[in-house]
Amino acid sequence: MMTATTQKIHTHRYLLTAAQCNAQSELSPAMLVQHVIEVATEHADALGVGFKQLEADGNLWVLSRIAFEVKRYPRLLEEYSLSTWVESYNRHFSQRNFEIRGAGDEVIGYARTIWVAINMNTRRPASLDHFDFLAELVSDKECPIAPPGKIRAIDPPQMCHPYSFQVSDIDVNRHVNSSRYVELIINQMDLDTYDNFYVSRFEIEFRHEAHYADDVEVCSAFAPDGKSLVSIINLAEKPICLARTITLPRLISN
Repeated sequence: MMTATTQKIHTHRYLLTAAQCNAQSELSPAMLVQHVIEVATEHADALGVGFKQLEADGNLWVLSRIAFEVKRYPRLLEEYSLSTWVESYNRHFSQRNFEIRGAGDEVIGYARTIWVAINMNTRRPASLDHFDFLAELVSDKECPIAPPGKIRAIDPPQMCHPYSFQVSDIDVNRHVNSSRYVELIINQMDLDTYDNFYVSRFEIEFRHEAHYADDVEVCSAFAPDGKSLVSIINLAEKPICLARTITLPRLISN
């Protein structure tokens, strides 16, 4: 793995090994989200607004929303890269975008994310006013996909599955890892469906934190258009996150 950073754009290069592939011999949506978080963290550190800088004020970055669109996922033994840049920021939020390139420098997808700075103790939004130098680091690079939209839960759901968060679901901030939510939502599909269709667009909105031993329900239903699956993860009838998954037929067999 290699990284390259300019002041405004940061790129991380990968090689997809067999150990990192899903059953379809490609990068999974959850692993893509994990890469997004990893590359965003690297760039924030390089810009001087990373974990160490925020921790000094008792704050941290939390992923609030993500939307990504791909025409395909990186495949087994393919070299691919993620590039990231800051599109905008204000005193509480930062919008950061990503470009995904596959072999031969082919653009295969984009992602949009919204990050919020919160206080470690109060879990309330923190101020980014003292990072005003970020205004000089905003990039005008285009991200052609639609931003995350409002997701409305469908009532009643068509399927629900109970889940209790385990040790391996918890990250360094002592709450559930963002990519774990993605895995739970993708698991609403069966293997036959996933062998024949791929997730072309995925959106998730995080509303509340979940922690070790929390018992939740993962519920889903198809939207009225019949093309998208809307999922919600509930803790005691309180939405933790909402997601919308759009699938398309696979053009090649795995």
